[in-house]
Amino acid sequence: KTLATILLEETNKLYDGKPGDDATVCAVRIRSRSPVNLLCGPPSSREDDEKMMEQFFGGEGKHIVCGGTTSAIAAKFLKQPLVADLDFPDPDIPPTATIQGADLVTEGVITLNRVLEYAKSYLDDNHDFQRWSEGRDGASRIARMLFEDATDIRFFVGCAVNPAHQNPGLPINFNLKMRLIEQLSDCLVKMGKRIETTYF
Repeated sequence: KTLATILLEETNKLYDGKPGDDATVCAVRIRSRSPVNLLCGPPSSREDDEKMMEQFFGGEGKHIVCGGTTSAIAAKFLKQPLVADLDFPDPDIPPTATIQGADLVTEGVITLNRVLEYAKSYLDDNHDFQRWSEGRDGASRIARMLFEDATDIRFFVGCAVNPAHQNPGLPINFNLKMRLIEQLSDCLVKMGKRIETTYF
């Protein structure tokens, strides 16, 4: 869809924004299946940390880890340091980090909420494609991996309740995280992705 959007925009520019004839673009891509695994949130029971990590990292394809506590658990499982990146390519999106063995490490709810915004835009007129297709922030990088790279996406969702998110003055809570994953999954299904979600 992004390629089709770019071609249509360029065609519209050639018409100086006033097309005098029909312009149709069809983009077809045939490729091998490409799985992406996304981990978000620690499990409701700490006893399931190992099981969750084994299943997540045992899956073929790319691995995205979202959330501070989740990243710490992943780093411990992989026996690798969690290295924070202090670069803020987008001031509204928390910076990423790195763990050897994971393809991308990001913050959780704020980052995924932006990915959901991009997914809704993608399914509509795709007006945000330039932001996420060129951005270096965590949300843009997740969007590229899910929208363009992945054919099959497996979500690993931890159901632990983060005490920091239960303050009534904060806009983040457990139900919001669950709804976020559900809405993002729905958008990805509409993009033609195969989705599987496992809760811990």
